[in-house]
Amino acid sequence: MITIILGFATALAYGFADFFGAVASKTLKSIYVTAVASLAGLAMMLIVSASMGATFSASTMFWGISAGLASAFAMSCLYAALAIGPISIISPLTAVISAIVPSIVGILQGDRFSVWGWLALVLIFAAVILVGFVPGKDVRLPSAAGLVYGTMAGLGIGLVLVFLHQAPSDSGLAPIILLRIVGSVVLGSLSLFLFIRGRGASRRAHVGSVDMRAKVSPKIWAAVVAAGLFDSLANLFFLLAARAGSLTVASVLTALYPVGTILLARLVLRERIATSQTVGIGLAIAGCMLLAIA
Repeated sequence: MITIILGFATALAYGFADFFGAVASKTLKSIYVTAVASLAGLAMMLIVSASMGATFSASTMFWGISAGLASAFAMSCLYAALAIGPISIISPLTAVISAIVPSIVGILQGDRFSVWGWLALVLIFAAVILVGFVPGKDVRLPSAAGLVYGTMAGLGIGLVLVFLHQAPSDSGLAPIILLRIVGSVVLGSLSLFLFIRGRGASRRAHVGSVDMRAKVSPKIWAAVVAAGLFDSLANLFFLLAARAGSLTVASVLTALYPVGTILLARLVLRERIATSQTVGIGLAIAGCMLLAIA
């Protein structure tokens, strides 16, 4: 039961992180948002580790660094996929693949379910597709490039979940801290490179360079920090969920992260929730209840 609760909490936290990241990305480049958010998440994990502990063994170092590299790769592919679109197809595709990868690993490592358990997982997978699908007038088939980037993003996210789970159970928050350090270094270096190149291009165009901070309101920076904090919180919830029970269950529930995004969009931005998404949320709740009973 604790795995189900933490797994669903993981989905909500990831969804909240996506919402705040999307809000900030309307003003800042997504790479800057991700880099700064990663630093904010790292700071939070370092503070929390003072009470929860962190043990950096050789095995933990390997899996934590691997998770960080996979995360940077996944986020790069995800942004490329969403830019190509359509989001209505790419989003559920990525979410489903991100759940399939760790589910296969979990089953190979011994996860077993009753008939009712399998039915619950099927319901949740269906919910992932319905919740992630964003209906609209511009619903078209994705290009080959969009499918490739979306698939690679899903594989990368799935590997992040697997690598976090593979870290020793007595390592505390060390895997997440390492993930955050690697992500911050990779994304921060890329952001610095793009920023310097952008300033150089501005000078060549005789436009002059403008301090990015002067153009961004405190609310946007608050959204960036919130994205990083919720993302790290989701990492923490997932790690606890996978350690408490089944990797498969924790991963499938994590794929419901669009639920958190659309709920905040409804509450904060007053966006309409599509009928298909409402059905998906209902299926998700039913699947979680059935999984708890099974």
